[in-house]
Amino acid sequence: MQKPRIDPVTVVGLGLLLLPLLTMWHEIGGHAATCVVLHGRVATIGAFYVDCEGLSGWRQVAVSSAGAAMDTVLAIVAWQVWRRVTSDRARLFWWYVAVVKGYVAAGYFLFSGVSGFGDFGTDPGNGLAILPAHAVVRIALIVIGGLAYWRLYLLAARMLAGMLGQGMETKVARRVVAHLFYLTMGLDAVLIGVFNPVGFVITLMSAAASSFGGNAGLISVGYATKEAGEPKPFTIDRSWAALVIGATVSLAFGAILGPSLHP
Repeated sequence: MQKPRIDPVTVVGLGLLLLPLLTMWHEIGGHAATCVVLHGRVATIGAFYVDCEGLSGWRQVAVSSAGAAMDTVLAIVAWQVWRRVTSDRARLFWWYVAVVKGYVAAGYFLFSGVSGFGDFGTDPGNGLAILPAHAVVRIALIVIGGLAYWRLYLLAARMLAGMLGQGMETKVARRVVAHLFYLTMGLDAVLIGVFNPVGFVITLMSAAASSFGGNAGLISVGYATKEAGEPKPFTIDRSWAALVIGATVSLAFGAILGPSLHP
């Protein structure tokens, strides 16, 4: 039986393409759009953050929560699309979207619960700082985020097995799909984040945390196969166009939003 075959050039291209697109969905489609809808002022749009002014209280909480909320919506939509598409390339693309957005949404709960910082952070100046009983909130965030992340890992592994099959003959393909994509997105995020004028802190807290941290479940997914099982003839051919388009989108993303915009 034919083994799954995944071209690494195409996977790198998809990583370079999806990192900026999915980040803008979170920042602009989530935080910035909610800020505008609630009559706030978007003061700054960076590659990995949005500064919304003129709001306070629950409206500011809504803005802080909007990024993860929009990630959740997109993850569910992508999962539904993945179930319906038939071509190998389309299935891989929508698997990436569903898994990355699901992981990032759950990861924000975990990150903020553990650190107190970020969109759901309870420390002063962070997303949920106005809530009472910070210790209880943080424990709840950790429990919800941890359970969601575990369930997403199981679902992601099951979806990948549905595409590649099971058994040791899928090992190489799995690691290209999961590990190479994870590394591409993480390095791309950090390289873009380094040029942010806010400094290295924003790189660690937003770029590295959301990419290397949020998507860390991809590491386990890359190993999640049974020793016994049948591979499937899943094929992703080399696409130089995917690499060129992905690199171009990442460069534009870094050049425009890396230094930050002030609308």
